[in-house]
Amino acid sequence: MFKLFKRLIFSSLVQLVFVLVIASMFYSKLHPDTVRFFLTVSTCLKGLLVFVLPLLLFSFVAVALSSIPRDGMLFILGLMVIVFISNFINVLISGAVGFFVLSGTEARMIPEDVAVFTPFFEMNLPQIAGTAQSLFAGIIVGLANSFHPNKYVSITIKFIHECVMKFMKKFFVPLLPIFVGGFLLKLLSEGKMLGFVGNNTKVCVITCGFLWIYLGFWLLTASSFKVSRAIEIFKTTFPAIVTAFSTMSSAAALPMSLNAAEKNTGDKMLADAVMPITLNFHMVGDTIIVPIMALMVLLVFDHPLPSAFNFILFGVFFILNKFAGGGVPSGTIMVTVPVLEKYLGFDSSMTAFIIALYGVIDPITSSGNVAANNFFIIIFQKIRSFIKGLTSKQAL
Repeated sequence: MFKLFKRLIFSSLVQLVFVLVIASMFYSKLHPDTVRFFLTVSTCLKGLLVFVLPLLLFSFVAVALSSIPRDGMLFILGLMVIVFISNFINVLISGAVGFFVLSGTEARMIPEDVAVFTPFFEMNLPQIAGTAQSLFAGIIVGLANSFHPNKYVSITIKFIHECVMKFMKKFFVPLLPIFVGGFLLKLLSEGKMLGFVGNNTKVCVITCGFLWIYLGFWLLTASSFKVSRAIEIFKTTFPAIVTAFSTMSSAAALPMSLNAAEKNTGDKMLADAVMPITLNFHMVGDTIIVPIMALMVLLVFDHPLPSAFNFILFGVFFILNKFAGGGVPSGTIMVTVPVLEKYLGFDSSMTAFIIALYGVIDPITSSGNVAANNFFIIIFQKIRSFIKGLTSKQAL
């Protein structure tokens, strides 16, 4: 019982909800300078995050690609191409649904002529590299080190990766409630949070409902549209889904996912090869919910919806950044911060807003990611068998 209580207390979700409640109850009683103090702390933490993110992106990609054996490179790259296409289609579908649902809603609620709170100072650290440069550098170094392994390159990228992960897990993630709290106090004090829940609950419910309807289609596809087979697959996958929901972690559900994938495909080698890769990169829950959420935040802050071109650019880099989201609570949304700012025009307040929202719905996205990956491996097996069949016929 004590362990369960301790786990709840240190849960990112519980801490974020606690910060939301406390900030909402006491913000009006705080002196403006107190609000500015917490805002300054949050702004400095954001500066540190933006400074470290290029190293996070580079090291994740480089380490992941370096670890791929040369003889398995073609299989892994083929799988990653399929996953990228799947993620991109998900983002386009999410964007279409988001534009359709939000275009007729009145989410603009920012009051005019209110006091604007600014930090006492900002930490303007130099930018090491852009998102695109970090990703491409990681790809080049990782692929080169996979084909021609070099001891010193491997040690260097692993060292960078371990340092960045220690910073994220030991420093930034524990301070995540404070990071969000400072921006929340600013939003509340400026009146920018007023009416959000009442005006956008319907959109949030529609978004989460659409995710599970979409996953239902994936389940039917995996079962070849046979209801009895679909029920069997879902029953086998259910423990992994529940684990992901309760822990907000696809990694925590990996043992159950591997077991379910082996039972559903009858191929342990395929399960062991595919599931760990799709775990950190193929995130259907995120690619459906985050784009709609981003569009909703734009409207909440009285920004116009983006052009189709800007949304597609956002989608491409949002997907590429997923290389670096694994292993960190709320990692998906944190590594997306530069992309949101560059292609959708997010500012610091909007960033804090979407991180807080993501923290609350993280159980839904995590369970959606795990469910989709368990259905995906069955579909992938069918595609692989079909290609093998065609190849055999051509050989004859």
